[in-house]
Amino acid sequence: MNNKFLVLITRNPVYLILIVIFIVTLFQLGTWGLTETSEARYAQIAKEMFESGDYIHPRKMGISHYHKPPLTYYITALGYAIFGINEFGARFFLSIALLVQLILIYKTSLLLFNDKKTSLLSVVLYFSTPLVLASIRNLTTDAYLNTFVMMSVYFWLRYVDEKKFFFLFYLSLSLGFFTKGPLVLIPVFVFQLTWLYYNKKRINFSVYDFWGIIVFFITCGWWYLAVIKENPMVLDYFTSNQLYQRMFSNDAFNRGKPFWYYIVFLPLSVLPWIIYILLTLKKIDTTVLKRKILLVSFFIIILIFSLFKTKLIFYVLPSLPFLIMFASTHLVQLDEIYWKKFTLYLYGYFTLLFSAIFVAILIHKVELELPYVLILLSGLLVSIFGIKNYSWFYKNLYTLVINTLALLLFSAFIMRSNELLINSAKPIATFVSSLKTKKVYVYNYLLPSMSFYTDKNIITLNNGNYTCKREVQFEQNLNYKKTYYNLEKNKEIKQFKTDFKTQNTVFLVRKKEILPEYIKTEITPFRNKKYFDKWILYYN
Repeated sequence: MNNKFLVLITRNPVYLILIVIFIVTLFQLGTWGLTETSEARYAQIAKEMFESGDYIHPRKMGISHYHKPPLTYYITALGYAIFGINEFGARFFLSIALLVQLILIYKTSLLLFNDKKTSLLSVVLYFSTPLVLASIRNLTTDAYLNTFVMMSVYFWLRYVDEKKFFFLFYLSLSLGFFTKGPLVLIPVFVFQLTWLYYNKKRINFSVYDFWGIIVFFITCGWWYLAVIKENPMVLDYFTSNQLYQRMFSNDAFNRGKPFWYYIVFLPLSVLPWIIYILLTLKKIDTTVLKRKILLVSFFIIILIFSLFKTKLIFYVLPSLPFLIMFASTHLVQLDEIYWKKFTLYLYGYFTLLFSAIFVAILIHKVELELPYVLILLSGLLVSIFGIKNYSWFYKNLYTLVINTLALLLFSAFIMRSNELLINSAKPIATFVSSLKTKKVYVYNYLLPSMSFYTDKNIITLNNGNYTCKREVQFEQNLNYKKTYYNLEKNKEIKQFKTDFKTQNTVFLVRKKEILPEYIKTEITPFRNKKYFDKWILYYN
C-alpha cells in the first residue's frame, strides 16, 4: 500500500499537495477567537439554531435574522455536533470547502483541456490566491457559495455530454441558492450562456431540465415556502431589502462602493501570480475557444457585480476559477525561460512581503514569539535552496505552495496571539466571564461573540451604528426589548434609564464613542475601568 501511494504522488503530485494543504488548514484552526462582525455573527446564529433545535428560523442574539438562507448555519451546526461549540467546530467545514474547491478546479480544468500539467497549475494558483485563503479562514457564506458555484459549473459541463449528471448539476445549483439566494445564478448562468454563444448552440429545454428544476425547488424551496407561509412579510423583505437594496442602494448595509472598486482591488487580491499574466500580455492567445469562454465569463461577472451598488471583495470570489483556469492554460505553454523569470520574481516578492510583515509587526508592536518568525524564513529558504528539480515550472509551483503554506501557519500564530488586533472580542468575553455579573450592556455596537463565549445577558444599546440595526418587525412578541434598546427613540431612552442598574452589570463601549450625557450619568457609579485595545469596560 505504501509503495502504491508513493508511486501515485510521484506521478501526480497534486494528491500530495491536496493532503498537505488540508492538514495545514486544520492546524491551529481553533486557537484564535471569532472575529467581529461577520464570523461571530454566523457562528452565533448557528449556535442558537443548534441549541434550540429550530432550524427554520435563524435568530441572532434572540432576534430573527433572515439576511441569508440557512445552509451555512446548518453546516456550522454540524461542526458543533461533531467537535463541540467552539472555533474549530465553526471553521472546520471551511477547510473541507477549500479541499473540494481545489479538487473541482483540477477536475474542471482537466475536463476542459485534458492536460494534467494545466490542471496542477490551476490548483496551485487557486491555493496561492489571498482572496481564496481569506474566505476559508473567516466563517461567512462566501466559501460555501464559491464551492457550489464551482460544483454547478463542473457538473453542467458533464451534463452537456452525459445527461445522467443533470441531478448533480441542479442539486449543486440549489445548494448555492440555499446558501446565498439568487447570487449563485449569476456566475453559473454567465458561464453557461457564454459557452452556448461561442459554441453556437441554442438553449434546449429537455425533460432532464424539467426534473432538474423539480429537484432544485424541492431541495432549497421548502425553507423559503415555510418561512413565507408563516410570515408573508419575509417575501417582501427578501425581494426589496435583501435583493433590490443590495443592487441599487448605496446605503444598504454600509457597503456602498464606487463602480471601479473591483477594478482596483481585485488585482491586489490575486497576487502574486497576476504578475505572470501582466508580464506576458503580448503572448496571450484568445483564439482558443475554451480560453475565450473562460476569459469572457470572468469579465462579464466582474462587470455585473461592478454595476451593483453594494460591494465587498468576497462577492467576486466565484469569478476567480474562470480567470485562474484561463491563466493556467496560457501560462503552461510558456517556455522555461519565462518560468525562470517568474520564479526569480517570486523569490523577490516573498522576500519583500515577509520583510514588510516583520516591519509591520515591529511598528504595531504585534505580539509574536520569536520561533514563529522562523516559519516564514524557513519557507523562503527551502523554496530557494531546497527544491531540487530541473524544471523551473515545477520550482515555481513548489515555491508558491511552500510559501503559501508558511503564510497560513504563521498567520495562525499571529491571530492566536493578537485576538484584539484582529477584532475578536474573546479576551473581553473571557474577562467578563470571570466577573460575578449577570448583564453586559454593549453601547452602539453589536457583539455576537459576547453571546457565543459567555452565559451573560447581553444587552445592545443602539444609537445609530449600522451593526445594531435589527429586523424586529418579524418578532411575535416584545421579549426582544429586554436585550435591545433603540436609543434613537426618546421612549426607549426613558426605558433604559429606568431599567439600568450598575449592580451585577458591566458596560462595554468603544473608545471612539462620544457618550451622551445621560449615559455618562448612568455609568458614573462604576468603580473600575479596564481597557481592551479599542474597548473600555466599566465594572464593579
